[in-house]
Amino acid sequence: MKKKARSKPTGPARTTGAKSGNTPTLPTKVSHASFEKIELDDVTMADAKVHDTTFEGASFDDVSFSKATIHNASFEDTRLDDASFARASMKNVSFESATFDDVTFAQAKIHNASLEGSSLDDVNLAGVTITNCAIEGLTIDGVRIDLLLQHKRSGALRDGDT
Repeated sequence: MKKKARSKPTGPARTTGAKSGNTPTLPTKVSHASFEKIELDDVTMADAKVHDTTFEGASFDDVSFSKATIHNASFEDTRLDDASFARASMKNVSFESATFDDVTFAQAKIHNASLEGSSLDDVNLAGVTITNCAIEGLTIDGVRIDLLLQHKRSGALRDGDT
């Protein structure tokens, strides 16, 4: 996959979302925002619209992006533990060198993304659609996926091989 230039946030973050008392909830719309090195624990951005936003170097624990629409975003060098991207739609997203542990992408759509150098452990990929994505160095449960695919394509593994 030829890497597409990703737009970086250039101005102040614009967010909209509900408020509960004096405590703001996480926004349902985020654009042109930078959340670099943020630490989020036990929060949801389910159904959120996230565009032109960076979460580089962030740490997420028990976070939901379920059914979110995420475009032109970066999660590079991010750590995600017990997270959900179930049924999310992601386009032009970088997960380069991200670490995923106990994460679900069930029924998600991932297009034109980079998963280069990422590590996925204890991950649910049931029904996920991954198209036009860079996967060099991607490991899933300790298996280098790019090398496995290269090996398969070279004819070393044939149908019925175990």
